[in-house]
Amino acid sequence: MRIIYVIDSMTKDGAESQLLKTLARLSPERYEAYVVLSRAMGARAAELAEIPCVREVAAIVPEGKRATLLEKAFILGGIVKALQPQLVHSWLWYSNFLCGFSRKLGFWRGVPFIASQRGDYHARYGKLRLWFTEKCIYHTADTVLTNSEHIQRGLSQRYPDKKICAIPNLLELPDVSAVGEPARARQRDEKRIVSVGRFAPEKGHRYLIEALGMLNAARFQSAPTGAVPARLQTAPTEESCAPIEESALTWQCTFLGEGELEAELRALASEIESGGALLPGQITFPGFCDDVFSVLATADVFVLPSLHESSPNALIEAMGIGLPCIASEVGGIIDVIEDGQNGLCVPPKEPEALAAALHRLLTEPDFATELGKNARLTIQQKFNNDESIQKLEEIYRNAVERTP
Repeated sequence: MRIIYVIDSMTKDGAESQLLKTLARLSPERYEAYVVLSRAMGARAAELAEIPCVREVAAIVPEGKRATLLEKAFILGGIVKALQPQLVHSWLWYSNFLCGFSRKLGFWRGVPFIASQRGDYHARYGKLRLWFTEKCIYHTADTVLTNSEHIQRGLSQRYPDKKICAIPNLLELPDVSAVGEPARARQRDEKRIVSVGRFAPEKGHRYLIEALGMLNAARFQSAPTGAVPARLQTAPTEESCAPIEESALTWQCTFLGEGELEAELRALASEIESGGALLPGQITFPGFCDDVFSVLATADVFVLPSLHESSPNALIEAMGIGLPCIASEVGGIIDVIEDGQNGLCVPPKEPEALAAALHRLLTEPDFATELGKNARLTIQQKFNNDESIQKLEEIYRNAVERTP
């Protein structure tokens, strides 16, 4: 089966990693993949050429050149006509829109179109973009494929069930016997907190930084009534209310990632440190890390303070190696975290609740360990790469068979 995959660019983000993992699992005897990059090549484009089923990788517009949306739609139509694929499968909003726009204008016809929605569009975008989403993605695609049961449920209320499909993210975990629990079991005074993600507004990192400033002085204990969920509240103690230099709770937080807000987040951390709520070096920004698991293995708590999510790779990976996790109660996160059973959920944009959750996990190690064990079991039960690929191949076959 010849398939054209369209994606914005091959950056180091989650959707791009999932495309690489998907293509690597498709048989080169049964599939020919042609990858079209709608915006730019990206840092990971070279990795595509190493995958057996990938025949060619190309950008719609050469590096350094510019083109309008209409020009790109026309060029894409020419690519589809030239390659004559059995299927077009797009990833990410811009590429989904471009494919739908090109098809709607008649630049290509007669080829089934699958759009992968890997985010909560209704939580993320305004009315105008959602209108374009309806017209050029949902109405134009033959199948909308998502990685979140939460998004599937929402879309199925407006579109036929057979049009909306959900497949979990592909997951590659290291051997837990070599990473994870043994490393975290080492006795040390300093607790380690890790957050992984692109530095963008929707990831909510600023709220975690604000929460960390509260954590040292346990200021969340005196937060307004209702700001901290009852399940997270703990009675203030002499230790928790001690000055920062006297508190027995010592920790360090690492933010792994890159992105547009890095300078702003660094400045916020410095401002809070200057005010005395953080010690020098308590928050670090080492940048992007190729081996995330080596960092997760030494952590005590993982935090994902996003404002909206579909199925976050970083959270799933952290849970998969048994790391106690705190995440915002949004989107697809509620598909994997059962609050108080295999992790803690907090309201988004509420640093007081986030600080309370952190304090609880850092001061109640037995509870944290139990959450981590349950988290690992949850991921083992919910994520099976072989089943996911089989379901994807079935969706491909059904889409082709339904085409006249």
